Amino acid sequence: MTSTLETDVLALLERGGMLTADTIAHNLNTQRWRVSRVLHTLCHNGYAFHNRRAQWQISAGQRRPHRQATR
Repeated sequence: MTSTLETDVLALLERGGMLTADTIAHNLNTQRWRVSRVLHTLCHNGYAFHNRRAQWQISAGQRRPHRQATR
């Protein structure tokens, strides 16, 4: 079961590609710590993931995409 904030964060991520927790909190007019908790819950459930720059995005098909080879 998802909360209202989880639904809002997922909707924002669907529209906007790679977003930081600060950007999401600013756009939703809420505290950063609440957004951070929601993002980690979404990550644990397989709905979202983040890169090394702490930018979050929605998972395709609720699974984290395979890492591409750089060579």
